[in-house]
Amino acid sequence: MLDKWIKGARNSIWSATYRPGHAIIFLTYRCTSRCSACNIWQRPVNKSEELTWEQWQPILENLASSGLRSVELFGGDALLRKPLLLEMIRFCTANDIATFFPTNSSSLTKNIVGDLIDAGLGTVYLSLDEVPEIGTSIRGVKRHFERATKGIAQFVEARGGQKSPRISCITTVSSLNYQHVPDLLRVAHEAGADEYMVRAISEFTNLAVAQSSVEGIAPSPYFMPTDERTHAFNREQARECLSMVADLKSRRSEFAPMSIDTTNIDGLTEANLENLEYPRQECVFATTNVVISPYGNVLPCLYYKNYHLGNLRRDSVKNIWGNSQHRKFCDAQRNGEIPLCDQCSIKAYHKTLGTLVKDSIRSIGASRH
Repeated sequence: MLDKWIKGARNSIWSATYRPGHAIIFLTYRCTSRCSACNIWQRPVNKSEELTWEQWQPILENLASSGLRSVELFGGDALLRKPLLLEMIRFCTANDIATFFPTNSSSLTKNIVGDLIDAGLGTVYLSLDEVPEIGTSIRGVKRHFERATKGIAQFVEARGGQKSPRISCITTVSSLNYQHVPDLLRVAHEAGADEYMVRAISEFTNLAVAQSSVEGIAPSPYFMPTDERTHAFNREQARECLSMVADLKSRRSEFAPMSIDTTNIDGLTEANLENLEYPRQECVFATTNVVISPYGNVLPCLYYKNYHLGNLRRDSVKNIWGNSQHRKFCDAQRNGEIPLCDQCSIKAYHKTLGTLVKDSIRSIGASRH
């Protein structure tokens, strides 16, 4: 709990001063999954314009000199750029920058796992969304469950007695798979994962996209259905899901030392899950997390790939982060002018101290009733 309060206080300070403490770097938008809830694999891309290591290195040096604490190396499927991924991890390791790497496991092999560990990877996030009975309805590719569980085992074996990289399994919960969460949790536990995260799905609507232009620039969120149907819960499913999550939390000790994280589900109501709308709160992601495209463009948010604050090949993060374009975006967000934010679950992971205090007060009130 103390760590949460410290993080919240730090977020409050960094947000007010526009300090870039963290970065999410898209190595590519290309992907090997064909997810029904994500359209990033449908994005038009120009592979030839993706930056090389020689182009990224001065950018990382600039970020390191600005006091960056962590980097998430993201995609698409970042393993499509394996040599670049390894160079970035090595650089961050040498400069005491924590590294996080999410993977769909499609391209993992024993050798690649070994290379990631040798490079000094800090945390690996393995998506674990399907059991064999579901088939390919979520990830859109065959053998997702087999590849994910094999990937967990490979990391456990390759790291041996080391604690790094931390192995975190993530299940993004929707109406398609919530009933299988207890099974997936057991799989992660038995395989030797350090953490199991249950994340409620974000699903953006066409209406919210149409209403969320900032400075005339429309958002381009990738969490939109590609199978022409919503993945939201009906009321009964929402009730079952929240009950299931409460049960798992009450049994945390059974899965020790693996931790269970339900951060972006805690405090949600049945209506929230039914409408896939998340309680409005101050979101500090856009002021503390530098999002960088595969082409070096700096973005204020994961879901605004065309809202460019500047390009790190031509300018420093000091001159870009907190500039007038950036502040216009954040003002629109703070003023409630971006409906897309109501459908985004990421804000649950980026809270100010004030928001955490409000959460605690609400939690105490709920427990008394």
